[in-house]
Amino acid sequence: MSACPTNKDEKKEMIKKIGISHRNRLLRDNSSAYGFLSPTILLLLFIFAYQIINLLMFSLVKWQGIRPTNEFNNFSYFVTLFKQGLLYGPLLRSLALTAIVIPVVILLTTFLAHNIYRKVFGWKFYRWIIFITSIIPVIVASIVWTFLLNAYGPINNFFRFIHLDFLAVDWFGNAKFAIIALCWIIIWRELGFSTIIFLAQLTSADFSVYEAAIIDGANEFQLIRYVTFPALTNIIKLYIITMTIYVMNNLFGVVLVSTGGGPGYATTVLEYYIYYMTFRIGKIGIGAAVSVVLFIITFILILIYIRFTSKNNKEGVF
Repeated sequence: MSACPTNKDEKKEMIKKIGISHRNRLLRDNSSAYGFLSPTILLLLFIFAYQIINLLMFSLVKWQGIRPTNEFNNFSYFVTLFKQGLLYGPLLRSLALTAIVIPVVILLTTFLAHNIYRKVFGWKFYRWIIFITSIIPVIVASIVWTFLLNAYGPINNFFRFIHLDFLAVDWFGNAKFAIIALCWIIIWRELGFSTIIFLAQLTSADFSVYEAAIIDGANEFQLIRYVTFPALTNIIKLYIITMTIYVMNNLFGVVLVSTGGGPGYATTVLEYYIYYMTFRIGKIGIGAAVSVVLFIITFILILIYIRFTSKNNKEGVF
């Protein structure tokens, strides 16, 4: 039988050895994991890292028309972006979309997930009709809603038919309403996926908590406020980060099909602005500089996501 440590120095030495042993074991486990993942990691680096390096180079050299030169531009494209304020409008619109879409999606999804989990009357039908939105391609959804919300589309014609002409709005032709219409397309498209992941989180909750709350006299609103919402807190925090990344980087197709960045520049978000500067007016250097800014923003959001998931799992991701 080994003797117990008799003084503080021996205890510290033992704790140090245990810590070193634990770190070595984690290192061996991580080495094995990264060994199996290495082919995929190398493939991803070849596909994405090469393009990221190219993008950075394109933003740092002078362009002659559509041809890059080997001359360093002294960060002139970045200076132009910030000095002339070219970046602020698209960036603010992207942030505005994020600020509108994410809270609405979370509130609607929490309500839908709660009622499906509680198996209200017709819950199977609601589940089916909500989930189907997640399998419809973004472009298809954009085309459909562009047709429905057109100035003389079915929805506006219906309002005119029932003599509610004041509700017939040119959603995509009016700068005041175009951003709202764009938000609605994104919200409608994302409700299915968000409901799936919220419901998956909710199924891990103890149903007896709902039964106890009902016995205590809680109504449906109180159940959502004090039972469902707290049960979804972690997934909501994670969803805010992932949805922010999505809204910042995946709106090009929606904007291109539905509004084309207009009317004027009312719906020209950051991602569409890259396309506009690069391919519509031929300012490739400026477009590359905007792409680098968007990449930096996305990278910061990914680091926040990694930090959050690491904290939740109580272990390092890397």
